[in-house]
Amino acid sequence: MTNRWWIPLALLVGVLIGVGLTGWHVLPAKEVAARATCADCHDLHGAIEWADAPFQSQLWVLGDVPRNTYYLVNELFPYRNDATGTKLTLTELLRRSGVEEFAQVALQSLDGGLVILDRPYVTDESVLLPYLEGVRFRDENHHESTWLKGVRWVIVVGDETPLTVDGAPTSLGRMMLRETAMLTETGLPALFKSPLDNQLYRAIYTHAYPSAPLRGWLAQPAATRLRITTAGGETITWEALAAASAVLLQLDDQLLLASPALPRHEWVRDVVAITSE
Repeated sequence: MTNRWWIPLALLVGVLIGVGLTGWHVLPAKEVAARATCADCHDLHGAIEWADAPFQSQLWVLGDVPRNTYYLVNELFPYRNDATGTKLTLTELLRRSGVEEFAQVALQSLDGGLVILDRPYVTDESVLLPYLEGVRFRDENHHESTWLKGVRWVIVVGDETPLTVDGAPTSLGRMMLRETAMLTETGLPALFKSPLDNQLYRAIYTHAYPSAPLRGWLAQPAATRLRITTAGGETITWEALAAASAVLLQLDDQLLLASPALPRHEWVRDVVAITSE
């Protein structure tokens, strides 16, 4: 019998060479960045094909903080980091956000889970870990029921109470701990002429801000008028609709009283006191 062992080997080598040439033609290494479109990258890195890579997962630090801060999870925990034991202490995250002292800190997950810790119970064992849905909280000193998955918001309650509502001292962190809502700003139209069918498409683009509803903190919940005092001593009055939908939020480093019933330029900055009438 003729020895033909080399025939399958030659066929295998030919297949490998063909696959290699095809891959080089489709994704040439030196030209891939120049040839890729925005859609290519979004599809590759953000779509269902790679859903377990949390490129845009965010962790927000809110409440009694110098300013609202968010972190991309990949900046905290690079997902390609193969090292074991990757973690970040909760106190280090707060220091990065400008918070040195606090009374309480709360962690809230995407599915509504909430864990609240008083300051004495936040230790070096209170850590954040990389997780499929962004971040997980773990603390070996606490029961496993507090090991929250999918943490998205960290709400800080400070030692000070720089705001009074109907004479009662409070703060944005205390208010957000009771209830947090998203305020949607008045939107602007976005127009786009599509290159696919040459038609003009319309949408509304706006911003949503995490905020604390005011109504539950008023001595008169049915009040139809608010008298607002700013740090500069100015007094402003809001009537019915604006008063009913008023919320407090932080924008940059200022505390604002805002309402979806009013345009942004009418929101009141540097609020220190609110009285219902």
